[in-house]
Amino acid sequence: EILGFSGLMGAGRTETARALFGADPKTSGDIYVNGEKVVINSPQDAVKHGIGYLSEDRKRYGIVVQKTITENSTLASMEDYMSGIFINKSKEKKVTEKYIDELKTKTPGPDQLVVNLSGGNQQKVVIAKWLVRDCDILIFDEPTRGIDVGAKNEIYKLMNRLASEGKSIIMISSEMTEILRMSDRIVVMCEGEKTGELDISEATQELIMDKATRNIS
Repeated sequence: EILGFSGLMGAGRTETARALFGADPKTSGDIYVNGEKVVINSPQDAVKHGIGYLSEDRKRYGIVVQKTITENSTLASMEDYMSGIFINKSKEKKVTEKYIDELKTKTPGPDQLVVNLSGGNQQKVVIAKWLVRDCDILIFDEPTRGIDVGAKNEIYKLMNRLASEGKSIIMISSEMTEILRMSDRIVVMCEGEKTGELDISEATQELIMDKATRNIS
């Protein structure tokens, strides 16, 4: 499913996501993956448990823009592409071409520098990185920020497809239309606390805003 996180600026949505990914320390609570309690103290721990994080600032945390699509796509799983001390370039290229095709990334080829791609295609490279790693839980933080309308629709279709294929998606978005369009369930936060959880069948903009401002005096 796609679990949407909604709330006003400063509600704590990104902080929650970063804590789940081990990028920031959590102050309380436990994390469960597939019903089992897990310990996540670092992004490395999160990745081992099949969690991938697509940051709202992809150029700072998601990709290395001066590297190629291939180098970025295998960034989170380099150990799988090493032969001794050398990188297996043909294996690396093969998996990159697979996800260029599957994600419909617009590029002349896998050796293209990521800096030369559009925002939407850069986002696809970040997604490919976690699919190459075979993550089952994907956290999308503001997935369509800085992306044009056409590319937004492509990202939406891709997220729906991943969910239908069994991936679990957490989506943080400041766009109400995006939350209502994409989510199966919606968690609403206000000032660092969960103030509501709604099934999409009952969710409305008014109800979400009521819960998003519940703690504000």
